[in-house]
Formats: sequence, structure tokens, C-alpha cells
Amino acid sequence: MAEDTDKPRRVVIVRRNLTLGAMAAAMAGSAVHAAAVTPLTTDTPGWHQKAAGEGEGEGEGEGEGGAAVLDPDVRFLRDLSFIEGHLRAGLALYRAGDLEAAKTHMGHPIKEKYDAVAERVQAEGRGELKAQIIALADAAEAGKDTAELAAQFDLIQVMIDEMRGASAPKKQIMGLIALTRIAGDEYTVATEDGSITNLHEYQDSWGFMQVVADEVDALTASGDATVAGVADKLKGYVAATDEVFGDLQGQGDFSLDSGVLYGAAARMELAAARLK
Repeated sequence: MAEDTDKPRRVVIVRRNLTLGAMAAAMAGSAVHAAAVTPLTTDTPGWHQKAAGEGEGEGEGEGEGGAAVLDPDVRFLRDLSFIEGHLRAGLALYRAGDLEAAKTHMGHPIKEKYDAVAERVQAEGRGELKAQIIALADAAEAGKDTAELAAQFDLIQVMIDEMRGASAPKKQIMGLIALTRIAGDEYTVATEDGSITNLHEYQDSWGFMQVVADEVDALTASGDATVAGVADKLKGYVAATDEVFGDLQGQGDFSLDSGVLYGAAARMELAAARLK
């Protein structure tokens, strides 16, 4: 996200919460998970470099949800949701009148992530997804009516939902957990010294968690009682992450703590262990 690094530092008043990841790491139950819940950036400055260095493209973290350790199906589902999260943030910003930020978010899926899913999407007979995403980004660039962008987004979302729905519920959930960890990485990169210093990464994190929340909510309606029960637990863990988000411009009264996101991912993974 080189385009954001030269912007003035955005300082917001937030409630600092440094009671982080030892608990989340213990719940995750492995050394790999412990690595993802290291203390907040203000305590360990090197963490920013780690989070930024592990990602693809704009700095998306791949630590625990990374390509090297994820099942290919889970990685595919994570990446589809990653694309949707960017578009969600872009559409929300467009509706709010922040057109320049919206255009940036709309353009990133093709630039940074689509190649990772292109072959699988094509194999599933959904190759038109790329053209639809480009059309949405073009509509934003052209300043089209919000209703037109929303309709185009709905088409994309239906296609992504259909591809997600073809996978087993556990894999869907594991993809959402991986995205939650990326949201934590993005949030970590977005913050420094008690302030939001990279608004774009903060908005990415918000968009990703919107996708996670909606998909978990949909799974609570599963006809499989075990899946529905697990999803109901996940819903509470995801709702708890609301405390680290203000509005889309990073304003409001909220806790500045990426550990909340990592902790939610750890709890979600424990709950998902019941599924086969």
C-alpha cells in the first residue's frame, strides 16, 4: 500500500488495551498460534515489519492463515473472502462520499489477489468474476450512482457465495478464521504509538470482518445442528471484535488492540475443532 505511506499521520483518541495475546495464544494451543499474538506494536516495534513482510501485495499478513500452511480449499475460500472484504470496504466508503478511498479499495482485488484464485475460479466455471470486479472498479472510477455500484457488487457477492457454498462448512469456517487473522495483521500495520497511522489498512481490516460476520451469521441457519451450534458460538466471538473499530475514518471511542482480532481467531478455531 505504497500510496498510503505518504499521507499525514491520522491521530485518533482511543482506549488503549494492552491485555493481549498470552490468553489467545494459550487458547490456540500451539507455538504457531502464539507467534501471531505477540504484544502490540508499541511494545515490540519489529512486529510491524513482520506483519508487513509476510503479506502479499498491500501488506496482507499471511502468518497463520498463510499459503504455506493452509489447505488449498481453505486458502481459496480465504482469498475469495479477502476480495469481497476489499469490495465491501470500497462500497461503504463510496456510500459515505469518500470516493478516492473507495476507488483504491475497489481496484485492489484485481491488482493484488485475483491471480491467486483465477485458475480455481475458471475451473469452477466462474471466469466472468474477473470481468465483474473490473466493471465495479470502473463504475467507481467513473463516479456512477451508488445504486449501480451496489447492484454490481450484489452480482459479485452471489457468485462468491455460490463458490463458498460448494465447500464443506468446516472448510468455510477455517477460511473465515484465516481471514480474521489477516484482519489482525492489517490492523497491526494500521496502528502505531496509540494512533491509526494507515487508514487504508484499518479499512481493510473492517471490510474483512464484515465478511466474516455475515458468513458466520449465515452458517447459524445450517440444517446441520452441529454446524449451526458452532456458528452460533463463533458469532459471539466475532461480535466481540466490534470494540476495536470506530467509523470508516477511524474516528470514535474504541479500543486500539489487534490482539482482540487474534484472540477471536483463536477462539473460533477451538470451537471449529468440533466439526469434521
